[in-house]
Amino acid sequence: MGEKELADGRFVGLAFSGGGSRAAVFGAAVMKELDRVGLLPQVDVLSAVSGGALPAASYALEGYRDFSFQNGFVELVGRDFQGAILGPWYTLPQNALRYALRDRIPPEPVIRVLDDRLFRGATFADLNPSQPILLLNATDALTGDPLVISDERFAELGRPLASFSIARAVYMSAAYPGVLEPLAIPYGQAEGAPSGQPPLLAYDGGAADNLGIRTLMQVVNDALSEQSVADRFPRGCLVVSIDATGRQLNEQRTPLSAAAALLRGHRRNVLELAGIPVSLQDASMFGTFQVGMNGNGGTCRFWHIALRQLPDSDPLGDRVTHIKTNLGLSAEDQAALVTAAARLVAKGHEEMHQADGWAEFMSARPALRTHP
Repeated sequence: MGEKELADGRFVGLAFSGGGSRAAVFGAAVMKELDRVGLLPQVDVLSAVSGGALPAASYALEGYRDFSFQNGFVELVGRDFQGAILGPWYTLPQNALRYALRDRIPPEPVIRVLDDRLFRGATFADLNPSQPILLLNATDALTGDPLVISDERFAELGRPLASFSIARAVYMSAAYPGVLEPLAIPYGQAEGAPSGQPPLLAYDGGAADNLGIRTLMQVVNDALSEQSVADRFPRGCLVVSIDATGRQLNEQRTPLSAAAALLRGHRRNVLELAGIPVSLQDASMFGTFQVGMNGNGGTCRFWHIALRQLPDSDPLGDRVTHIKTNLGLSAEDQAALVTAAARLVAKGHEEMHQADGWAEFMSARPALRTHP
């Protein structure tokens, strides 16, 4: 973090979960509600996984071409990418045959659609410096280690991040194993980069943390390497999680896939780290967790905004938590997610007013600024 992020004496991080267009639309709708209550302008860092990368990257591009948070933002990230990807891919006989032989969709058709329908050639150099820092999360497909798309990580590859395509980065974060092929990134020619090494292979960041929370915890811990929360962030530390995890219908009582079981296990573990015990993870909105060296730096607050906090007994909860994970939603499903976001943020905001210690997060910073 730099001077801009530290200037107001507090840290606010916003994490976006995976979940295809369900996560994209819910994430964008929650952002609109957080803006309404004055919290979004305080955000310093965005950490996103898979479908959540769509609203996070779009917000970070504020002012690029026609990117405008105040004008059609939810509709922008809610476009039907899946139809655009599969339409031309399946209708051409040669592509249908190639897909049948490969079982997985290759990167380029998906990246092309993301660029044509959303990012329009944007690179990391086009990110608005007045907006929060953007961190997109992927996984090293060869080692299974988390891969945060950042200047530091790309320096290790001998490649400048500034010229890297946003659409490619979003694909890296969203390439679900077994459905989409990993993205290969060759090592560059920069000094110190390994020569003759096979390319890095990257896929969906959900393999390590489908909520994007661990990356924000690491950002906070790095900032507190030599100072306590009271010294570095005298006005407080807050991580907000936008969690679009659904509920899987399993009426046939078939065993979960290993990938599905791992995602559930990772979610439980990460939310426990953030201060919400397993028994309350679909009910409680707030927790706290220790940060800094060996947890001695102080306490950070946690706000969990999750679709699963709406029960199945609620018709809205029943609908939004059973929306399938894909890259295209009906208008009705999108409207339901917008309603869910409004209800959940209003509930959390009301609880904040009734609890101690939230006053510093209830006042807004200046409104969005765009490129000069």
